[in-house]
Amino acid sequence: MLIQRIPVASSVLIAIAVCTVHLAAVGVLWVVPIPVLGKVVMTFVVAISLVFFMARDAALHATHSIVALELREDGAIACQTRRGEWLDCDLLGSSYVSPQMTVVNLRPRGSWRMRRVILVPDNIDPRDFRRLRMWLRWKNGEGGETARPAGQ
Repeated sequence: MLIQRIPVASSVLIAIAVCTVHLAAVGVLWVVPIPVLGKVVMTFVVAISLVFFMARDAALHATHSIVALELREDGAIACQTRRGEWLDCDLLGSSYVSPQMTVVNLRPRGSWRMRRVILVPDNIDPRDFRRLRMWLRWKNGEGGETARPAGQ
């Protein structure tokens, strides 16, 4: 049974962060004493990386981008890709939760590949963001009765 469905939108904040990191990488690359041809090739590789991460994480245009999360009553989580398919997933312990940014790392059941969705205040409803952060903390055992040591 469904507890909550959380739509994920494209993000200007993620786009700015991705562009800043890639521009910094190119800036450092051109300071390093390597041949110009190597700098040009590496700049091209960084540009391809920029396009990939912008499409997947910031604009959510890639077919494998996660555009929605679904929290279920039994503690399960599922994600919807841009293609429209729903994947039942396991929540990984490497997920990161903070008030300004949350990274949800998921592994679709029956797959070895990890997927992630980056959530910031401008790509998710504030109420949904708060509920998701609380659910993730509860799921990881950081709050409430589940976090108390035995015998107390």
